[in-house]
Amino acid sequence: MEQFSIPDNLEGQKGQATFGAGDTTFLQLNPVWDSDYGITDPTEISIAQDGRIFIADSTSRSIIVLDQNGNISEEISGLNNLKDYSGADISPLDVDIDQKMNVFFIDGSQRIFVWNLYWNQIGIKNVSVSASFKHTETGIEQVESSGTDNWFSLLNSSEWEIADTVFSNSPQLIDSLLKPHLFYDGTELINQYLDLFYNPENSRFTGISSPAGNENLVYVSDSYGAVNNQFRLLEIKFQRSLILELTNGQMVWCFNGIFGSTIKGYGTGAGTVNKPSSIEVDYENNLYYTQSGNFFPVHKLVPNLSGDFAVYLSGFQPGLNDIMNASLYGYAIDIAVDQNKFIYVADGLDSDIIIFDSYGNFFKEAGYISQDSTNINIMDKVSAIAVDNRGVVYVCDRGNGSIYRFVLSSSLDDDIIPKD
Repeated sequence: MEQFSIPDNLEGQKGQATFGAGDTTFLQLNPVWDSDYGITDPTEISIAQDGRIFIADSTSRSIIVLDQNGNISEEISGLNNLKDYSGADISPLDVDIDQKMNVFFIDGSQRIFVWNLYWNQIGIKNVSVSASFKHTETGIEQVESSGTDNWFSLLNSSEWEIADTVFSNSPQLIDSLLKPHLFYDGTELINQYLDLFYNPENSRFTGISSPAGNENLVYVSDSYGAVNNQFRLLEIKFQRSLILELTNGQMVWCFNGIFGSTIKGYGTGAGTVNKPSSIEVDYENNLYYTQSGNFFPVHKLVPNLSGDFAVYLSGFQPGLNDIMNASLYGYAIDIAVDQNKFIYVADGLDSDIIIFDSYGNFFKEAGYISQDSTNINIMDKVSAIAVDNRGVVYVCDRGNGSIYRFVLSSSLDDDIIPKD
């Protein structure tokens, strides 16, 4: 048997025959999800815990929801023809779902919107409009109406507890919470006050991701730039805003978002930020992001929690990890991480997918048909990528207005049918 060695230097290998374990390869699954599935301009994609696929479709100003067989979810109708509080159209650029079934999406401004799947499935019966708070040490009581500065302060303080709550079943109030609504706005005074070193009013969020656990926060990438190089990764924290009584009697919190911290700022080295285009977080709360600025298109940040606050260190280093090799990418536009921490990078220029193992070593490419010793692109204008818990890779292609699916041949099971 003739033995082949994998080259140490991967420069120039992209687009040629790829290396992998045994005879495994990424196979395309049929059918392609296109306009027959209601898709016109897929900009981003995210997979919920129950397997449903949420697709941000910018041109139709909607978030399309499909099951794993591509069937449109008839029970979810509140994410079509998205509009903000003023009635202006929203064109979603990214979408992500957390463990509380909050569907977060962004529109390229400094705003984050939210829609809760669970509330819509169960229904809201009552919403808090005021409450009596009791100080845990002195016993002093204070009554506050919802929405005031004092209300938010007492509701989120460990020194005060709720003694009594007044609820309302106003249809208008309930309807406003069941619809997609504003979660975070950088122009609000509280966020400008907390975000001292930047101008949040001019932020331009390009990506959003939520942790795999029950942490009350989301992460966003900000590619505003401007004269101060406001390229950064942000942590947006949850703040209790209302108490909801659902129709099944369950009491739940409603949250809004406030500025938490700047995780990483501008730079040109490993673990710094320069024109970020996407962000992802794995089950260990490691952060991954893609960017178009100098010098490295893909980064990983590992949180160090040994001190009083988290410090994020670079998880990959130039010369040591293949994933840092800029020559492997045309334009790294999006990133996804699976349950084994394999990393999938969507290349918006070459319209393919580059896969690395958990150590950042080059593994394979997907998105080509091999014919006559040449590789022919399947997709036209790749914009985003996601991986479900079965290992199925979903790729948004804005050029063809479609979702393409791929699976590693060694991962095939009875529920996955490869392309003929």
